[in-house]
Amino acid sequence: MSVLPSPFAGDAGSPRLRRILRALSWLVSALLLALAAWLLHRYLGAMRWRDVWAALWALPRAHVAGAVAATATSFAMLAAFDVLAARSVAPARAAPGLAAFAGFAAHALSNTLGFHAVTGGAVRYRVYATAGLAAGDIARVVGLASLGVGLGYAVLGAAGLLAEPPVAAGWGRPAGVFIVALLAGLLLWLAQPRTLRLHRWSVALPGSGGAALQMLIGGVEMSAAIGAMYLLLPPAIAPSFIDFVPIYLAALMAGIVSHAPGGLGVFEAILLGAFPGEARAQVLAGLLCYRLVYNLLPFAAAALALAAFEARRRRASA
Repeated sequence: MSVLPSPFAGDAGSPRLRRILRALSWLVSALLLALAAWLLHRYLGAMRWRDVWAALWALPRAHVAGAVAATATSFAMLAAFDVLAARSVAPARAAPGLAAFAGFAAHALSNTLGFHAVTGGAVRYRVYATAGLAAGDIARVVGLASLGVGLGYAVLGAAGLLAEPPVAAGWGRPAGVFIVALLAGLLLWLAQPRTLRLHRWSVALPGSGGAALQMLIGGVEMSAAIGAMYLLLPPAIAPSFIDFVPIYLAALMAGIVSHAPGGLGVFEAILLGAFPGEARAQVLAGLLCYRLVYNLLPFAAAALALAAFEARRRRASA
């Protein structure tokens, strides 16, 4: 479960337009949070917590282990985006290991704390600055890594829609074909060297080969993130994986738009609403386990790793 921070967001448009867009963004966020709170109150009020805890303890250990492995795969792919971006922006200064650490830590902390552009950007700045990267280069790394995350959304979204899931109400395949056409057009457009310029910022975009590699990595990353949640669903009522993809992506995008840390509340409300009432206690148990495995464990690992990084840096300075 990854996000799309933009290093250029503060430079686009006039000050008045930015204020209007910011106000609209917070209005949509407030409406989503209010709707999620109402739905959760309704869903949770119909549950018995002893049923939730019983379902939590009944989760198959093999499925929990699989969710942990899927989480590790997802974060490895997120780290790979930073490795590719740093190799493009500053190959002589940002070592692959440092870039992988920056990518993992940024995503692990921002996925849990929210405000991804701030938290993820601060982590990356702290790590990459030790390699001598300036703020502009760090912003370019963030932009290229975010492009990979966005391509991962598109690839999995297209795959899910092409399978014509019931939630698409018959419009899945045309929408999936449209996304595939857009991705193919992007690859053709990137066959020539391209540079994105926004006011004072500019970043060289990857070529078609690099973009195709980002699509592959993004597809693996999103599949692993979705797989971590899918493994924790009650097997008796879980849809097929490909049918679950658009449900997960819709919940994920709603959580991002809501600005809630980790999409907390909004993500859960949408997933609970996708299942019948009699199965929601089991789904909630899976969601609680998912939050532990996909959010809290990487968060704790990243926090400890950053503490060790800072301690080592201070010792080196001393």
